[in-house]
Amino acid sequence: MVFSACLTLYHLTITEVFTVAGTCQICGKGKLSGNKVSHSNNKSKKMSKPNLQSVKAVSAQGAHVRIHACTRCIRSGKVKKVS
Repeated sequence: MVFSACLTLYHLTITEVFTVAGTCQICGKGKLSGNKVSHSNNKSKKMSKPNLQSVKAVSAQGAHVRIHACTRCIRSGKVKKVS
């Protein structure tokens, strides 16, 4: 069950506030799966997750909203944090 809401943060619009767990609400970056290969060429599955941080951001209307954003979005200025 997905709840849909429209929220404008800084200069980006988030269409789904309640997204899948483990994904960035700004860029949508999520899990990445692949193979872990040993020296003897044995392959096993591995999962790489983004570095998500829970931050308070300022929406376009001036409201304070808590979102889950990856550190790349925070560092590049896509999220305007509450000061």
